[in-house]
Amino acid sequence: MRSLFWKMGAAGITEAAGFAGRRVLLLGALAAVIACAWARPAAALPSFAAQTGAPCVACHIGGFGPQLTPFGISFRENGYTFSGGTGPWAHIPVNLVVSPSYQTQAAAQPSPPAGYSTLNSYFNLLGSGTSVFIAGGHSFGGQFGFGGFEQIGFLQTPGGPLVASEATSDFAITKPISLKDHSLLLGLHFNNTPGAGDPFNTLYNGFAFPYIIPFIGPFPSASPAIAALGTTVYGLTLDALYDNAWYAEGGIYQSWGQSTLNTMNIAASSLGTIAGGAPYFRIAHQQSWGPNFLEVGGVYMSMPMQNVPGANATTDQNQYVDWGLDATYQRRYGPNILAVTSNLLFENQTLTASSLAGLSANPTNTLTQFRIAASYYWHNTYGLTLAFTSTSGSSDPTLFAPAALTGSASGSPNSQAIVAQIDWTPFGNDTTHPGYPWLNVRVGLQYTDYLMFNGGTTNYDGSARNASDNNTLMLFTWWAF
Repeated sequence: MRSLFWKMGAAGITEAAGFAGRRVLLLGALAAVIACAWARPAAALPSFAAQTGAPCVACHIGGFGPQLTPFGISFRENGYTFSGGTGPWAHIPVNLVVSPSYQTQAAAQPSPPAGYSTLNSYFNLLGSGTSVFIAGGHSFGGQFGFGGFEQIGFLQTPGGPLVASEATSDFAITKPISLKDHSLLLGLHFNNTPGAGDPFNTLYNGFAFPYIIPFIGPFPSASPAIAALGTTVYGLTLDALYDNAWYAEGGIYQSWGQSTLNTMNIAASSLGTIAGGAPYFRIAHQQSWGPNFLEVGGVYMSMPMQNVPGANATTDQNQYVDWGLDATYQRRYGPNILAVTSNLLFENQTLTASSLAGLSANPTNTLTQFRIAASYYWHNTYGLTLAFTSTSGSSDPTLFAPAALTGSASGSPNSQAIVAQIDWTPFGNDTTHPGYPWLNVRVGLQYTDYLMFNGGTTNYDGSARNASDNNTLMLFTWWAF
């Protein structure tokens, strides 16, 4: 799940010889953070199914996470406190999520990835999303509620040791308030990922289809900072839901200290550490009518970063300002469901620290990310998803330098991909099968087709590799116990 990220911290970057080496490693670390952000699947946790007494399909489209139904969104808005399950299973909060998977790429890589002896076909028993979750919640007489989840991620390269690391977590205290003919639900969240408390899963891991990604890259080098900070930060946010329609959230994030990161076995962010604090704001409107559900929202986060790897001084700063819009539409056709989700995110970068140190050619850059995914599930069991993702931004020949496999010959971060997936979730809508609630599984076949990679279609890295060479076919299983 963090096959590159865990192995590449700030120390690895600053120890690289020469500016060119640092730039290549910086891009590699950033790409690894992207992989980390994509590959934190909060699957349909069995403990939540046991707690509520409902099948996984009640909360999750297609019966498996992380994409949420209106009930699942409400479950998160209420701080994971819904109940209804009976028996001892309803009080066991521990879950295991694992995804044994096989993948093959269109063309061989220049050298085998760490732990592998092959160049373009790989199998991993733990796959890209192996985690232990502790998850649950309780409402205290309807006066207030407390709930959340804690995720510990695991990584093992073939022949290597099993490594554990702190992953995403979110803890919430909720308080319902009656305002005559209106309702107000207040929530206080403590989490370690920007957007982890977002009930619509727009930024956290829910929207970024594919929800489970290949466990071996390469991945495009550029990503908005709000997604790249990962679990290197912690934040406290306050949210409010008015009349079950209007949602607003605001808070501030700060970076963990190095000793804390070491304790949690998390590599420091390649972007540096937050200077002072990073404000985060989220607003959304949700509405249901008939078989339809629509959510439209926006997000804003400003991230001043110091201790930038390779900077002339620890106090030199880069500034990243991210803002964007998102929308989710769902429609039920009897037992079937269509879900379309889209996200547009803009980023303004003021790279004072990087440009002074010669790590970027431009003092300012921009980045735009667009994603849209459409899924159709027949009887919430058999699913087809088609997605398009695009990242574009300022050309910077220093920041995006040529390098075999991971670099950019044109100095451009532009990448585009189409992702298609078919999957089968046999137990997600069933409370009568022998494994309920402590077994859920999804089996799927996924293909990623890169239309552009790091600014090019042919010879994108300056070493004769084409974007289509990174096309990946993955056969995965995704188990939740």
